[in-house]
Amino acid sequence: MKFLYKSILLSLLFLGMASPLVLGQRWYFESPTVFSDTLNSSAEESYPLYSAKDSTLFFVRTLYEENTGGLLSGQDIWYSKRNSKGQWDLPKNDIESLNNRDNNAVVGIADQSNTLYVMNTYAEKELSQPGLSFSADSNQSWLVPRSIHIPTLSDKQGNYYSLYVVPTEDVVIISLQNDKSLGLEDLFVSLKDAATGQWSAPVHLGPTINTSGFEISPYLSKDKKTLFFSSNGHPGYGNADIFVSTRLDSTWTKWSNPENLGDEINSVAFDAYLTISEDDEVFFVSNRNGGSADIFYSKVISEKERASDLASRIESRGEFPVIRRKNSDADPETQALIEETQRLLDEFKRGQNNTSSTGGSTTSVPTASEAVYFDLNSYGIKDEATENLDQIISLMQESADLNVRVIGHADDTGGKDYNLKLSIDRAQSVKQYLTQAGIEEDRIITFGKGSTQPLTSNASIEGRSQNRRVEIEFFTL
Repeated sequence: MKFLYKSILLSLLFLGMASPLVLGQRWYFESPTVFSDTLNSSAEESYPLYSAKDSTLFFVRTLYEENTGGLLSGQDIWYSKRNSKGQWDLPKNDIESLNNRDNNAVVGIADQSNTLYVMNTYAEKELSQPGLSFSADSNQSWLVPRSIHIPTLSDKQGNYYSLYVVPTEDVVIISLQNDKSLGLEDLFVSLKDAATGQWSAPVHLGPTINTSGFEISPYLSKDKKTLFFSSNGHPGYGNADIFVSTRLDSTWTKWSNPENLGDEINSVAFDAYLTISEDDEVFFVSNRNGGSADIFYSKVISEKERASDLASRIESRGEFPVIRRKNSDADPETQALIEETQRLLDEFKRGQNNTSSTGGSTTSVPTASEAVYFDLNSYGIKDEATENLDQIISLMQESADLNVRVIGHADDTGGKDYNLKLSIDRAQSVKQYLTQAGIEEDRIITFGKGSTQPLTSNASIEGRSQNRRVEIEFFTL
């Protein structure tokens, strides 16, 4: 019977893959793993970029005592080579021509030549200037970088900017803040003229990509049609998420609506600097484990592999299975599939209970959902909510097969990404209250809906207070 249930669920997941809901997301990833201390350190890692030609991963370390100039100097370029057994060498930063006391990073690897593109212009004076440079490999030694002139690039505002040069060496995507930005750093493109070799002034990618928040760490696919970037201005799970968008024409200003890469890649923490190798290997950075950002590894997988992965989340408990998520921040696609599949399972079990001829008592499941309300911008449990929660705990202690879905919501006061995280935090806060009273964690399923499902209008203070809630739904298996 368990095999039959799993086969049914796998079929449901494949049917889900054919629905319009899922067709919008073409990118699927295996669960990421953090690199060991061989590549990561106590410092901040960023800008991972893999060269398949010589099996070398370039990346950046910040605030590291072994950087050129020491702990409080700028960023250094580090690299590690992977051997035939897939093992990574200890990273090195012994590239004197590329590392100085300023911020250094590899931002492009040429496809047809032994050329690296690096941030900044390498002047003779102590500190470099904002810009882009390239370095050629001569007898296995990188030459002193030569500057590339991109008009108005030096007019950027603030200290931060980032770039990515495609392997064909004719397009650079730039993240910077200037007088054309919609808020913080926006994404721009500069194109190289094939006839003259000159680069164009940066062109703003438009409001579909850019927001009043920041858009950083761009990465463009080799065919120059698919753009990955990190943003805190589009709806996400937390600090910054990685998104993907497709270029719709030749203007570089028309793009598909950016799509969140989902909970396999993103978290409630800072996620950025995603790049993809020719072998569909994925490198990105995140500080989801606490402390400084580390390099994570994943792979692009197919829809079929994705469906199998979703099916693998099914765990059986007794006769009927239940969906378990890998973490508390499911992407919208995964969340919808889980909810729909769980609904079908619940209906199936209710049907089985109704037609069962076996004797014995059955659990009486409360039909109405319970609600817990929160203060503005808060996920702390209020004193007046504890009586309601204690009653739920008593019910669950009396009925061992009674489970709950804890669904967090927010009003529309904050941004969409902030509201999503706040709703997740509220659901997790209620879950923590239940588990601290002895309720098993696997009897609680949490979701965050952000501000997408208001109970009433947000036009009034009272309406917003009703929307700052967690709904608790009962079900049995």
